[in-house]
Amino acid sequence: MDSLNDKTVLVTGGAQGIGKGLARACLSEGARVITTNLDPAVAQSTEAELASLGPIRAVQCDATDRAAVDGLLDSIWATEGPIDVVFCNAGSGGMQPILESSMEQIHDQFAVNFDSCIHLAQSYARRMLPENRPGHIMFTGSEHSLVLPQGSEPLSMAIYGGSKHALLIMAEWLRYELRDSQISVSMLLPGPVLTERLAATFDALEHNPDDPELRGRFSKSAEQALRERFITTDECAAVALRGLKAGLFFIPAQPHIKDDVDRRYREVCEAFTTLGIA
Repeated sequence: MDSLNDKTVLVTGGAQGIGKGLARACLSEGARVITTNLDPAVAQSTEAELASLGPIRAVQCDATDRAAVDGLLDSIWATEGPIDVVFCNAGSGGMQPILESSMEQIHDQFAVNFDSCIHLAQSYARRMLPENRPGHIMFTGSEHSLVLPQGSEPLSMAIYGGSKHALLIMAEWLRYELRDSQISVSMLLPGPVLTERLAATFDALEHNPDDPELRGRFSKSAEQALRERFITTDECAAVALRGLKAGLFFIPAQPHIKDDVDRRYREVCEAFTTLGIA
């Protein structure tokens, strides 16, 4: 896709964080943008903030609810017309050790980070395929889709990482299933991004660096790794659109991710050698 000018774009979770950066970037390129968010007040605030950049409409939608997703796409088709790019971006980043996670917590995390993407992909593709329309689905994954990032181990994001790992392999299969269509698929793979939530955490740690509740989740080493690696939401969105225009499937957002991927690759290769099956 060479340009987003005059394209219709859907960004789930588009009122904050990476989604807000994506919405702003798409508007700046001349797209019509529809965003979703569960909090109407936040959604309306973002809509008002970005309205000067171009046509934007905020809609409340729980993407974990298939009926709500179908209703959302029906509304967009009726109002803005077919969607050119779907950014499956809504997500949740829980932090709890595996051994302390209830199945309800695990299912809730997967519902937001994985199930919602299935709902959107199915609902979108089933509208586009019969007319052989060109389109694109970009999933917001994570460096956790690829690896356990070095330095992030104390953050206890195993369940989040599992959901993002699952999202990656689903997207690879979906790309294969859509190989004969005009719908392409990509995976945005950011490391730490300075979302409102991360910025608030940094502010709290600066105010009280020894806060026991915060330090229970953010060790000093993990905080340092996050501070050294984070990019802004606008920088992340710029990488996403570069990857989209370049036709990439994997869209990594920061250079340190390559080092983590290389480390996992070397360990896997060493296992083949050790077992004598290289």
